[in-house]
Amino acid sequence: MHPLTTIWFGVIFLFVSSGGRAAEPPAKPWGLSIEALGAHQFSSDLDGGGTVAMDETALRIGVSRRLTPSLRLGLNLGYAEFAYDFTAGAQELVAAAPWSTIRSARAGVSLNARLGDRWTLFVLPSMRWAAEDGAALDDGAFGGVLAAASYRVSDRLTIGPGFGAFSEIESDANLFPILAVDWKITDTLSLNTGGGLAASRGPGLALEWRPADAWTLSLGARYENERFRLNDQGPAPNGVGQDRSIPIYLGVVRTLGRFVSLSLVAGAKTAGNLRLENAQGDKLADADYSTAPFGGATLKVRF
Repeated sequence: MHPLTTIWFGVIFLFVSSGGRAAEPPAKPWGLSIEALGAHQFSSDLDGGGTVAMDETALRIGVSRRLTPSLRLGLNLGYAEFAYDFTAGAQELVAAAPWSTIRSARAGVSLNARLGDRWTLFVLPSMRWAAEDGAALDDGAFGGVLAAASYRVSDRLTIGPGFGAFSEIESDANLFPILAVDWKITDTLSLNTGGGLAASRGPGLALEWRPADAWTLSLGARYENERFRLNDQGPAPNGVGQDRSIPIYLGVVRTLGRFVSLSLVAGAKTAGNLRLENAQGDKLADADYSTAPFGGATLKVRF
């Protein structure tokens, strides 16, 4: 894992399937959520010439069941495609497009257990498969677990330590510390870690403001590192691709009735880097890309 990943995961944690907060499990015995996502990363320049852009589509489903008043179990499934568009440059990485469309599938289980009045335990094992179109998803399999014990300091602050342990495609396994935070600064302003918003994938740190019951505005940032298996047709047959960046975004969520919400996000990916490796994980080429604006929308239905 890149050193920045360990630093970033030191202050972020991926919560239960619904992307909710650490405060407490939902009261309903059953929960179901369905999300459809679309996003576009605008063209940005690559070092040495050439450009890269990307379109993302995704579908996510989460099911949870309250087994006892203090124990909730969830199942999370997701599928996404990332369609990259390269224009050739003089440097090695994009002399020929290093990859095209990446497919990514995810399956995970979430366990949320309340231990007394103040402690809550989270355990989230998961498996992911990421591979270019034309390569077997099984060849891009990796997985791991996130776990944390969260302590309710007060009605406004919940915080706790934990750890993450994950394998990587053609790279060493990683063990790193994490910290779960849910801080209600005021009745309308909060700082928390949790699921990504629209085009912002995965866990992150966000400052949220709720000016009205149906509206939430967010300012967030995350560290993002996607690795995936390549097919046997490109410049690195059966190799590994990597897309690393730090997205910073502004988001708005509008609740539409009791069950539907619409999320819109706009931001920029900073510190972007693309890396091409051979089938054993040895670097063949890499290139930084300039700040890349992006925007996206997510429609979510909860039952």
